Amino acid sequence: MEISPDTIKDVERLQRYERIVQKLVKTESFSKPDIWACGESKGLIGKIINLLLTEGSIVEQGKGIFQWMPSAMAAYKKEWITSLRPTHQLKRLRKQERPREKLLYGYSKPTTAELLAIFLRSGIPGKSAIVIANDLLTQFGGVKGIFEADKAKLMDIVGVGVAKVAQIKAVQALAEEYLKESMKSVSKVRNSKEVFDYLYLTMRDLKIEIFKVIFLDSANHTIDDENLFEGTLNASSVYPREIVKSAVNKNAASLIFVHNHPSGDPTPSGSDRAITEDLVYACNLV
Repeated sequence: MEISPDTIKDVERLQRYERIVQKLVKTESFSKPDIWACGESKGLIGKIINLLLTEGSIVEQGKGIFQWMPSAMAAYKKEWITSLRPTHQLKRLRKQERPREKLLYGYSKPTTAELLAIFLRSGIPGKSAIVIANDLLTQFGGVKGIFEADKAKLMDIVGVGVAKVAQIKAVQALAEEYLKESMKSVSKVRNSKEVFDYLYLTMRDLKIEIFKVIFLDSANHTIDDENLFEGTLNASSVYPREIVKSAVNKNAASLIFVHNHPSGDPTPSGSDRAITEDLVYACNLV
């Protein structure tokens, strides 16, 4: 057997071979266009098919149709599906090439897929955590898309179950908490971008309207933030008295008012403007 996972040391190359060979062994006969569906380059697919022809594992029946020899097909299935385990790839890598060791010991900077794979921890037979991570990044266009995806869409990826969705959502929650603590720990709120970065991550997926207040001291240090009101907001649902009371109790010198629109349209409504004017007026009285 010329094409064996044990002879391929580069993890990315191994992943590409996996996708092609596992597609090849799904049926006893196939054409090149059948295999192109795996998403790998036509050149690499052609190279692997030629290697299989040379070693006699497949024969060409004519008109671009190839047929597996039964014993060869069984051997490749065993080698690339039955026996292959996600950890095999990482164990074969040198220590300094493994994602976890890269991160811990600084051998080199881990890729985004490798960082995600560390959180995913393990793969499934025939599909490593790195392959699953790459599939997620490709499907959702990056980390942002993964975090924004719901449970059902994440679980459409082969190898992603409830446990891995929980791991992904836990990473997201930790990132949100980090941003929240970072905003509170900075010497002062220096610009609107710092506020936006935190609020975007924590409020973008909310399905209901939230009115949040960020309380600042006289030097613009963050004291606290609170969700004070929920639901459809209008002048009768936001109580300036309660906001002023909270500000006084926290010894806040200034406030940042935040309100989301689940519809995705950030245009302030007439009610939004009226509420803001009422709040500014009430705060100026204190």
